[in-house]
Amino acid sequence: MIVINPNPPIRPACCPFDNMAELYARFDSLLVGVEWRISSSCGHEVLLFDHHFFHLASVTRPPELVLSMPGERAEILSTVVGMGRYQLGHGGSRARNLPSAMETIKYPDEVWVNNPIVDTAKWVYVKQFDSKPYPYTIALIGERPVEGGIIVPFSSFPCKSKDLRKWRQGVCIHPKQIQPPEGG
Repeated sequence: MIVINPNPPIRPACCPFDNMAELYARFDSLLVGVEWRISSSCGHEVLLFDHHFFHLASVTRPPELVLSMPGERAEILSTVVGMGRYQLGHGGSRARNLPSAMETIKYPDEVWVNNPIVDTAKWVYVKQFDSKPYPYTIALIGERPVEGGIIVPFSSFPCKSKDLRKWRQGVCIHPKQIQPPEGG
């Protein structure tokens, strides 16, 4: 196992939910007190909007390719039995691990830029937890140039040790590495 934090915290408890309305309520409750703005320990101000629910919890409604919260909110809040017309990607793992996603965005152990396998996001946030079989959480974070360069989450997911190396590529910008003095 790759150790990036010698004293990793215990992974936050999974997000319990029985239906889509409850899942959205859990997502919303994770953001209480941060007012949809997270001052990350790496120095980024990450903005979250209600539609990030779809990305972070991996919620889809086939055959729709793009979901918008104004168009879906009423149905989500009224789906109090099961998932209704919605589906959870990745076996619901991303939805259950929303608390870990938020911790990773708030307190990343590492932040990598210029990862060659990431097309859309600019930064890869990595957080190590004291948990198995997924000791890491990855959060993909990007900029929205058409909206003044605001920083937003694109996705987040638990990661096994064997898969970590591919996310730790590019340049590590957090924590800041001590650079050798010029000329020596």
